[in-house]
Amino acid sequence: LPDGDVLIGDPELDMMDEVDTAQFDINLAETIDDKELSRKARELVSFYENDREARSEWEERYKDGLRTLDPDGGMDEGESERATRGLSVVVHPLIAEAATQFNAKAIAELYPSGGPVKSVIIGDPDEKVEEQGRRVREFMNYQITQEMPEYFPDLDQMLFHLPLIGHTFKKVWWDANLDRQCSSFVKAEDFVVAPESKDLYTSPRYTHVIRMPKNDFNRYVKNGYYLPTKYGGGDGLDPSGDTIGEIEGVDQSDDSNDDVMTLLEMHVYDLFDGIDGEEIDDDDDDDNAVAIPYVITIDYENQNVVSVRRNWKEDDEEKKRRDWFVSYKFLPGLGFYGFGLYHMIGGLGKAATGSLRALLDSAAFSNMQGGFKLRGRVQGGDMQISPGEFVDLDSTVDDVNKAIMPLPFKEPSGSLFNLLGYMVDAGQRFASTADLNIGDVNPNAPVGSTVALIEQGSKAFSAIHKRLHYAQGQEFKLLAGLNAENLPDEFSFSQAGAAEVIYRSDFDDRIDIVPVSDPNIFSTAQRIAQAQAVLEMARSAPQFHDLYQAYKRMYEAIR
Repeated sequence: LPDGDVLIGDPELDMMDEVDTAQFDINLAETIDDKELSRKARELVSFYENDREARSEWEERYKDGLRTLDPDGGMDEGESERATRGLSVVVHPLIAEAATQFNAKAIAELYPSGGPVKSVIIGDPDEKVEEQGRRVREFMNYQITQEMPEYFPDLDQMLFHLPLIGHTFKKVWWDANLDRQCSSFVKAEDFVVAPESKDLYTSPRYTHVIRMPKNDFNRYVKNGYYLPTKYGGGDGLDPSGDTIGEIEGVDQSDDSNDDVMTLLEMHVYDLFDGIDGEEIDDDDDDDNAVAIPYVITIDYENQNVVSVRRNWKEDDEEKKRRDWFVSYKFLPGLGFYGFGLYHMIGGLGKAATGSLRALLDSAAFSNMQGGFKLRGRVQGGDMQISPGEFVDLDSTVDDVNKAIMPLPFKEPSGSLFNLLGYMVDAGQRFASTADLNIGDVNPNAPVGSTVALIEQGSKAFSAIHKRLHYAQGQEFKLLAGLNAENLPDEFSFSQAGAAEVIYRSDFDDRIDIVPVSDPNIFSTAQRIAQAQAVLEMARSAPQFHDLYQAYKRMYEAIR
């Protein structure tokens, strides 16, 4: 240069690198050295495999929980083995009934016909803020019911998995291919956390295992979301697919030409040399370095990094990790993972199946007895004898009873039948499937007594419903945050035949997004009983009540 300084490198290229790195949402894998990416991929894949190995016993229990829906009922003796011996293969639906009823109750509360979202005003309400809350509520209900077709099927499937294995996840993110917000059900087996994790928000590392068709991956590459990678030829099969295939009767083979890739989307704290103001010196002790959150996606077969993205909000100077996942638990459990029905009443389910099979086998042997006959003394072999029919026998003895001896099979035991009833009642009581029969309630009893009976019989479900309500609230907050970042400044949508307008600025701190479900009310019967109690009190003392509101609440309760 004229002043004697020497500049090494190409000024234009250096300036381009600075501009690219300054773009917050870019794929940093395009700017990081290939050797550094390869080293990072090997390190993170090793972490993932260690994390998965640490929970190997949990995965076996996970599969055992799914096998409660198997035609064998998860019993040690298989269906075909019993069938060849002429034994009963029936399975008692204790756990399946509990899972089905839980799904039916929960989906009705978490996804009502009018939409699952309501808005709450933070601070002092005025007409302007109330109108803002109405717009947010109507738009998010429109968004979830109309623009996100995956929401209801995924929620429905998640609420069937949840009681069986105890823990599921929802992922809320902006999809580059669909160009919209998405909320997807993530099975617990596809979500691997560090073994020392206590909860999702303080976990030092977790991995979402994504199985994606090669064509979908190529679309992400075309949109600039992932770097291209060579297909490694892996099968991309679900690790529990064989178990699910046995239950469904579907063979999970990979004979087709549908290439499926396995991606590891790892949410980690890390440091990259020269990225985000961090300079790493190999000679220095980096034990005191403060790592920052990234989302690093790796092609598992090739162990290639295809994406490195910052995982904090652009205006967050503290660089706190963003959360894209919501944890749904059936029962709290003792550590990170929740407990399901299999953990609690799986033994009762197997015992009920065993008792029911024993009763049916006993009845079959009692009605169709077998025994011994002297060889050569009685001829005829196996015979099918219809009622009222006498069959000729070729016998060399005067008394056929001397040549044939039936085994002393007993009729079904009354004690075993009572034991079966006890086990089923215990399982239903725990799973809250022994619902109160409203027809058995004294119609002259006070409404408060009816409410108390309903609540007494559903304490366990009430606690589960509170956990679901909290988790769905976290999911809606993540969705509202994405709306604040990605919606246009003004967006028009149709609602109930009229055009509505939502503004991106509507998603601010003045409005809180919560589920429309009530954490204290978990059934229609309870809601109607409470509304009826309020209406009766309003009628008895109209001077202290608003009868219009009391009747309105009753009409809303009965839909």
